[in-house]
Amino acid sequence: MERRNAEGYHDPTAYGGMRMAEQKAEKETVKMVYKNGRMELYIHEFFPCRLAVAKKVFPLIRRFAKDEDKEKLKQFLRIKAREHSGKVKAFSEKAESLTAKSEEWHFYRRKAREEQIIYNQCMKNLKLLEGRKE
Repeated sequence: MERRNAEGYHDPTAYGGMRMAEQKAEKETVKMVYKNGRMELYIHEFFPCRLAVAKKVFPLIRRFAKDEDKEKLKQFLRIKAREHSGKVKAFSEKAESLTAKSEEWHFYRRKAREEQIIYNQCMKNLKLLEGRKE
């Protein structure tokens, strides 16, 4: 997409609009269509979500989303859980190799806890997506 229109004039509005449309097309979504409307959630931006939100949105996903979208979301959450599990392990091992209570030790312990929280969110999201109670 060029910044100039068909006549060769500079057209930043059309350029910006087309760039936004191209970016939106690339995003993976979970689409739900129901009697009174529809909802579209961007997977990479919305998930994993906090438990309060998950308890509201996953029953809708289980009921109104297509099987392909549910599977795509499951795969995403599994991959994210593995990523964050690996980070928890790496940060914990790094903290163990340092002097206890040092500034670096606190940093890596905090990073491990942050990654553990995200991992837990992924696992709880997976359980709710599959319809299992917490």
